[in-house]
Amino acid sequence: MRAALVAASLAVLAGLTSCSSSSTPTASAASAARGGTAPGRLPGLHGAATITRDGAGIAHLRAADEHDLFLLQGWVHAQDRLFQMDVTRRRAAGRLAELLGPGALPGDVQLRTFGLARAAARSLPLLSTRAVAALEAYADGVNAWAETHPLPPEYAALELTTFEPWTVQDSLLAAKLIAFGLSFDVDDVERTVALATYQQAGAALGFDGAALFFEDLWRSAPFDSASTVPDALAPSPAAAATARAAAPSTERLHPRAVALAAEFLGRVKGDAFLSRLTDREERDGSNQWVIAGAYTAGGSPMLASDPHLALGAPSTFYPVHLQAGPFDVIGNSFAGVPSVVVGHNRHLAWGATVDPFDVTDVFQEQVVPDPTSPSGLATVYQGALEPVIPYPEAYLANVIGDAAMNDLVPVPPGNGIPAATLVVPRRNQGPIIQLDPTTGVALSVQYTGFSGTRELDAFLGYDLATGIDDFVTAMRHFDVGSQNFCYADDAGNIAYFTHSAVPVREDLQQGTVDGLPPFFIRDGTGGNEWLPVQHPQPLQVLPYEVVPLEELPHVVNPPAGFAVNANNDPAGLTLENAPLTKLRPGGGIYYLAPGFDAGFRAGRITRRVKDVLAAGKMTFEQMQSIQADVTLLDAEVLVPYLTAALEHARREGAPAPLAALGADAAVADAVARLAAWDGSTPTGIPEGWDSDDPPGKLSPPPQAEVDASVAATIYSTWRGQAIRNVIDSKLGTMPLPPSQQAMTALRNLLDRFDAQQGVGASGIDFFAVPGLEASPADRRDLVLLKSLADALALLSGPDFAAAFGGSTNPEDWRWGKLHRIVFAHPMGGPFSVPTAFGAFPAPLPGLPGIPTDGGFGVVDASSHGARAASANAFMFSSGPSNRLVVELSRGAVKRAESAWPGGASGVPGEWNDLNLLPLWLSNDTVPLFTRASDLGKDTHDVVQLVP
Repeated sequence: MRAALVAASLAVLAGLTSCSSSSTPTASAASAARGGTAPGRLPGLHGAATITRDGAGIAHLRAADEHDLFLLQGWVHAQDRLFQMDVTRRRAAGRLAELLGPGALPGDVQLRTFGLARAAARSLPLLSTRAVAALEAYADGVNAWAETHPLPPEYAALELTTFEPWTVQDSLLAAKLIAFGLSFDVDDVERTVALATYQQAGAALGFDGAALFFEDLWRSAPFDSASTVPDALAPSPAAAATARAAAPSTERLHPRAVALAAEFLGRVKGDAFLSRLTDREERDGSNQWVIAGAYTAGGSPMLASDPHLALGAPSTFYPVHLQAGPFDVIGNSFAGVPSVVVGHNRHLAWGATVDPFDVTDVFQEQVVPDPTSPSGLATVYQGALEPVIPYPEAYLANVIGDAAMNDLVPVPPGNGIPAATLVVPRRNQGPIIQLDPTTGVALSVQYTGFSGTRELDAFLGYDLATGIDDFVTAMRHFDVGSQNFCYADDAGNIAYFTHSAVPVREDLQQGTVDGLPPFFIRDGTGGNEWLPVQHPQPLQVLPYEVVPLEELPHVVNPPAGFAVNANNDPAGLTLENAPLTKLRPGGGIYYLAPGFDAGFRAGRITRRVKDVLAAGKMTFEQMQSIQADVTLLDAEVLVPYLTAALEHARREGAPAPLAALGADAAVADAVARLAAWDGSTPTGIPEGWDSDDPPGKLSPPPQAEVDASVAATIYSTWRGQAIRNVIDSKLGTMPLPPSQQAMTALRNLLDRFDAQQGVGASGIDFFAVPGLEASPADRRDLVLLKSLADALALLSGPDFAAAFGGSTNPEDWRWGKLHRIVFAHPMGGPFSVPTAFGAFPAPLPGLPGIPTDGGFGVVDASSHGARAASANAFMFSSGPSNRLVVELSRGAVKRAESAWPGGASGVPGEWNDLNLLPLWLSNDTVPLFTRASDLGKDTHDVVQLVP
């Protein structure tokens, strides 16, 4: 598929300029408007309306009423992001092959299996009249644009000439896909495969496989102990706990279930979108924090928010200002959905970060023949048969490269294309994702988002809120998506909330764990169910018992004067590596998630906030500086172990292999560089983008940045070798823990070395060196220094030759040659950035992408796999999809600045397509205008429209 798309993309390159200019006649309409000619006509408007583009390309929509406002939002979304919207709705519905061709079919099959289209249909009847009206007006606006303007250039490359009209269902699909990407996970499957493998190997080789999983490697405890609510309170409250539960076992699972789980993982990882559900290196995150007015230089609350999503072309968010009646809100919208989802209005500002609440369970089912069932199959629950429901499927694929336009062909069942999706009603209408007909063993998945939900009512509620009570009411409509919210208002309040419908499991509510915990594959024949709703919460729509909002972590006007969240543990629930030991106030086990982010970003932000407030009061610029922080927190922790190892290796009487490393000049030079380093990660090259560069411009690096760049390269490569030598080498072919768990495991082994001598709870000696008789400390230091020597050899070897040409001179090992990003377009090729049809060329010959500062776990999110060990392995693909800092004052916003990784337009060649990318790369911002007097000073064009 990709080769055909690239060829087709190149075919339209010659005509791109004329195509893009003809597809966006706004500028000419604006010129006419300035000249005093009649406004343009837009069918469906109730009254006169205005679209003003400011100098940054952000659309400010002013309309007579809400209907017209959302009609305009649909219009501008279609003008700037029509192809992105089409991709989103088709991906969610499992119809992407109708655009991109047969290569998209595997992802289509899986998305149809998950059933977001079925879930979207369930959502419509639950929405408010206001939300439905907004959806209808929005769809009319999208179609009004599409019917009267040429299609974006992607369609010509795909040999398509028509756009399927937008519907209300399409917006609900887009919202469902967004929530799905933020909250659905199949980590249960991955954990089960790992635990079963460890236990089987342990039984054969004489170590404790369960301890290897829970205590040594897949720890729920974070790398850094930063916790949102405890950090915001003084003093931190002590948590009540029950006795630690016995280590779970996979003995009750059918052996075929584990094999099916492994097969499912392999299939899902083959799709670029779905792989994010299984690849923890690519998980979305976010940063946010809020400071009370008593602790700011201006005396008003300030909020910082930078949601981390996939960094593609075009960018995920669409910036927009909506003004009509009670609406006066500016911030981020999703192309395809009316409203602003994160931003500020006249009274308050809010930010959001992903909270990895466990709202998905995978079940082992026993499937048997049942002639009375519509599918001929049934599951067994408590000895009774329950019908499995079939949903017939029919697939189409676009044929690209045959010169025939609109050439969609049916794809017959077979070869991985199912004739129907099988659904288990008990699982919240969830699907069977794997089935072995021979044994009848199957895997099903249950997810809160399979219910009808009301994301749009939550978004509209945020937009219209005038204070904290309104905001909380709106938040109660946020049924799925699992978010943390930071909040600040013009009355001086700051707050932190979490919200999502978190199901209550029957066994946990009884104070026990029946079989495997909820973060593994569970027994579907009884004992592990979600409890049916017994105590409905205000505005609840899910048919299951959920954890009340009052029990979810939150704090209003915290004593510390601030609250920070970066996907870390919100309430210290996992700090003792025991996520199932806290109690609910009314009884039962209090369970939200098996673990959270390892705390690299949260730890760094919390320290910087505390340091600023200890020295004085927070300024707007300091808030922005924290957002731009690219210092490696793990280096602060681990570099001292390296410097101590070198000193230990140089002592008299050190074992010969260790002494040899201590005498190695290259190793000594590397340790000296790391010891003098501040942990920052600048690019160190003139072609690299750094936060210290002038706004939107490149500048040559000073020597201090070059030195830090070299140290960042050495350390980041050593990190991967240390994980390999300490952890991975002991596992052989067994599953490896993801990056964050591997780093947490490494720190745990080092921090507890004096007590454990490098031996894990499993009984495995992680610092064993075959053939070396030496003290445990000598073996530890040998492994650490050998990992450094291995890293130096790698950097001068063939795996890094594309970046460093085999150089053995550390001065050549600049971080910017490794740490790069490609803003990938669904069609790839020249649509991606770079090269964006030549508008943003790749700056480094032979190396894809744009070099930037940043790295593993930094605040300015730009993470790569911790095991990275080649020239292209340090690239990243997700990070801040928006950076926002807001300062509030009574009845108004005093100051708000923001940045996006690309422009408002997604049409190649348009003036506001990539205009904001240089500012984003240099960590700079543009002001957000909401008052006409300010906007008038920075207007690019104006379009006036009438019915």
